[in-house]
Amino acid sequence: QTLKIFNNIPLFQAMGSCCSAQAAVVPWLDPEVTEWEAFQNLMKEDLQPSFGWKIKKDFKADYRNGIKVRIALKPDKVSGNPNHMMRADLKYKGVKPEDHLEALVNPMDLPGFQEMKDVEVFEPGSSFVKYLRVKAPGLRARDHCWKYTVDRREDGSIFCCIRSTTHPECPVRTGIIRAYYYNATLMTMSEDEPDVMCFTEFIQQDLKGGLPVCLMNAALPAGTVAANDSEMKAFRKKGLVKE
Repeated sequence: QTLKIFNNIPLFQAMGSCCSAQAAVVPWLDPEVTEWEAFQNLMKEDLQPSFGWKIKKDFKADYRNGIKVRIALKPDKVSGNPNHMMRADLKYKGVKPEDHLEALVNPMDLPGFQEMKDVEVFEPGSSFVKYLRVKAPGLRARDHCWKYTVDRREDGSIFCCIRSTTHPECPVRTGIIRAYYYNATLMTMSEDEPDVMCFTEFIQQDLKGGLPVCLMNAALPAGTVAANDSEMKAFRKKGLVKE
């Protein structure tokens, strides 16, 4: 992948130990590769150990809170960022792809949500930039400048990619840490189970600040499960879940 300077930090700055607070190198999309192609390249790895994937949480026999989930992690050997890439394969009972897409595009139910605003629209509904600010308890606020790519595909599936970008309307703000985030998700209805939405998402984030990277990697599986549970509860509260 093509790498660029992010937050005025040189690309190949030494990363230090696993628990170093500094994580300067972030992966940016090769300009000759589309977000969909980048997602397909990750899907081709199919959790093979030869690519570094390790399953941290496998599917259970039964649904829990209407959800089944499998989570795997792998080191990022492309950019050198110590924050691992995560793949999550999920099944949501009684939910449709448009419901999850709405949660991605307007994540106001995120824990610690403070602010979100539209920055620029390139193609309505399919290509746009948003600004987001969140603050977890006990931590400094983080903000994001996100480029969205949404593709409603001919087979009825929906692809959504969120990738950190830069924009003149999203300057770095004093007292707020500018984080890096990548999320590429393909959502579809199950062919085998009625009223079940399936989706696969690849996520990599760099929250920066003084958070030890190795602890962040270790917390990813449990944090993902908690986020999915919170999302499903929000769907139920809004009456979106078909029981």
